[in-house]
Amino acid sequence: MTLLYLDCTAGIAGDMTIAALIELGVDPDLIRRELAKLPFDGYEIGISRATRAGISGTRFDVKIHEDEKRVHRNLHDLITLVKDRGLSSEAERRSISMFKRICESEAKIHGLPVEKVHLHEVGAIDSIVDIVGVAVAMENLAPDRVMASAVHVGSGRVETRHGSIPIPAPATADLLLGVPIFQLDLQGEYCTPTGALILREYVTAFGPQPPMTLEKVGYGLGARDVKRFANAVRALWGAEGGASRVSDVVAIEFQIDDLTPEILGWTMERLFDSGALDVTFESVQMKKNRPGTLVAVLARPEEKDRIVATIFAETSTIGLRFVPMQRIELEREIVTVETPLGPVRFKKSRWQERQIFSPEFESCAEIARRENIPLREVYAIAMKAVGT
Repeated sequence: MTLLYLDCTAGIAGDMTIAALIELGVDPDLIRRELAKLPFDGYEIGISRATRAGISGTRFDVKIHEDEKRVHRNLHDLITLVKDRGLSSEAERRSISMFKRICESEAKIHGLPVEKVHLHEVGAIDSIVDIVGVAVAMENLAPDRVMASAVHVGSGRVETRHGSIPIPAPATADLLLGVPIFQLDLQGEYCTPTGALILREYVTAFGPQPPMTLEKVGYGLGARDVKRFANAVRALWGAEGGASRVSDVVAIEFQIDDLTPEILGWTMERLFDSGALDVTFESVQMKKNRPGTLVAVLARPEEKDRIVATIFAETSTIGLRFVPMQRIELEREIVTVETPLGPVRFKKSRWQERQIFSPEFESCAEIARRENIPLREVYAIAMKAVGT
């Protein structure tokens, strides 16, 4: 699976994102051709090489004519600009989705119906160009998965038509709900509303860069030239995990001191029936010196509600803890290997350049019973047969 990882530790904006995607191989002329289909021409695109804090990268600069800076657009206006203009169905769908997202955020902030919201900064041509340009570039790259780092949002205040507002701006903050963000002691807006919009539309998980086989790196430079770091979005492209898959999971935990072993055993079975990936019991010392059990369940996020319902139905707990996390799953297949004791089934997987073989328990147990020899001896013979 191909992975696009966006390093937003210096912030993110629409122009920076497009520039980074161009560095990964998107043809700038493709972006220009697609944008030329939109029914306006009050802008010019400049694409150039530059450096930020010693890092060389690409600048994508949209200059708009002075009269366009005074134009305010609502959701209907924005949809009209891109609908049925000859864009691909995917680029059109993504562009409209982002327009709807920003209008919904602004409507929530201002307490207005969505159709009454008029956008200033995001309704300007440069932001429209950035949004549609990203939609075109993302479709061209077609990553299987998009992830991003925690986002540097900047600090201080920014001047708008509504007056001075704190950073991150209200609509930006709304778009970043659930996203890990941080501030440094640098004044200025380092995550723009358009940047937050792109993250919300495309990114499926945030966190440290996962294991990947790196193939390309692109630097999309911003307008600022600060000394402490390169003002750039760094885009990393490659194969996710290199023979592995990174997936989001959630750990669900609770402690209990008033259930019998029979009920706990039954609960484990029901949890697996409900979609749990793993269930473990650990003896713990609880309040009032009572011996108890820590129950830990690992599940996919989409199975969480079903797992929770099972826990509250089958146990007496009145509270749970959730810990979102990620896990690496190596690609695996079942193979049969001939051994001196007969055929043995193995799980075969690979990590980087190393192949990993693991004998299947039932296959080895069947041989141990048939030959009346210790199971560990069967394991040793089987592992020798595969050369490990």
